[in-house]
This record gives sequence, C-alpha cells and structure tokens, in this order.
Amino acid sequence: MKGIGRRFCTIQSDALLRWIWRGLLISASSTIASHALAHPGSVDENGGHYNGGSYHCHMSICEQPDTFTRSGRDSFFFDPSSRDKFYNVDDWPYDEDFDGDCQNTRHEILVATSRAPVRYTNPRNCEVRTGEWFDEYTGKTFNVAAQIDLDHIIPLRYAHSQGGDRWPPNKKVAFANDPMNLILTERSEIRRKSERGPTRYLPRDEYQCDYVRQWLAIAEKYDLRIANGDKNRITVILRDCGED
Repeated sequence: MKGIGRRFCTIQSDALLRWIWRGLLISASSTIASHALAHPGSVDENGGHYNGGSYHCHMSICEQPDTFTRSGRDSFFFDPSSRDKFYNVDDWPYDEDFDGDCQNTRHEILVATSRAPVRYTNPRNCEVRTGEWFDEYTGKTFNVAAQIDLDHIIPLRYAHSQGGDRWPPNKKVAFANDPMNLILTERSEIRRKSERGPTRYLPRDEYQCDYVRQWLAIAEKYDLRIANGDKNRITVILRDCGED
C-alpha cells in the first residue's frame, strides 16, 4: 500500500474519509432528488433522452430503447454496443458541489487524498492548486492538481451498457458520485483508458490486483453485470494474485 490514495479507492476503510463522504452523500440527497426529476438538457446519439421512467424522441430517426421492457439479466450473447447510442452523460451527473461549500467532488477528493497540505487558487478555498497525489494507475506522483482528474473505475458508459440504463435516476447519480468508484489519475491515462473494461485496459502491474478487486466490489454493490470477457480477465488476474 502506498499512502492514502490506495486506501481511499480500494479498501474504503479509512475512518476520516468515511466521515467526510458520509457527510457529502447525506447532503447530496436533495441534489440527487432534483436530478431525478430534471429533464435532461441534451439528446443522445440516438436523438432522444431519458426522462425519469420514460424515453423521449426528438428526431424522426430516433428509436425507442428496450430499457423499460427488459426483465432479468442479459443473456450470455448480449451485445452491449446496441445500447451505446442511448447513453447520455446528463443522466449520470458528477463532479458537483453537493454540500454547498464551493468545492466540487473533484476538489473534495483532491483535499482528502493529498499526502501533503494543499494550496488553493483563491481565498475561498474552492479549487485546489497544489498538493501531493500518488497516481495508482501509473505509479507517478503529482504536485499540481491540474495534471490529474477523476476517473470512474467502472466507466459510466460501461455501466449504462451493462444494464445501468434501466436504473432509476437517483441510482445513476449515486453511482457516478460514489467515492468507491472514483480515483484521481493523470489526464492522459484517463484518455487511454476511456470506457474500456479490464480486457482492453489495465493499470500498472503493481496495481492490477487491487484494480480488479475494486471492479468486483463496485459491481456487487450496484448489482451490475460485468461483460463476459472482462469477467474472465478478472478471474485470470486474481488467480495470478493468489486468489481462487
């Protein structure tokens, strides 16, 4: 283990961080409720958008998704790409100021995980400028906050395509803002990972065991399906880590 960063994203046992995020998530309840009732501001690649328990088309070529007609889990042969066009980032809002202290989710995590005292860009302490952060994905250490950003360990689009599209709005918001699923890493590494699962992206060797364990823990918490190829890859990695 290397500092608070790994404890934060893989074990979730640090008492201080639990206290911080319990307060944040409790204060977020009204914000989550407002998102659950809000009408999304943009359309997806299909030309429509979700609105609570329905889907609205705004273009003549728009198709209706199977979100509200499915029952049970997807079959072994399911192709998640068929749902990609219905993904809309507006359905999964994150990086917001839930507790009204002028610090959004990213800056709250920057403060909580810095291994050195942080400095801010303004007297209100809204935005972090410098500190010290260990990037678990790459093994690098950063001192400038602008060089790192939040990554969702299980990407939002991935969750959408693997069954999260039929989650109620408040569950999507909870997933997008759950610190269990958030980690700070180099911006270029976020672009390299993109929306990929473990078959197409893995962090540095020393972090792979913790990384795939976290995938399983998040998927179990949200009862989220993991693609068959990714599930097999995780099994192989854990076997190499000495786990059955």
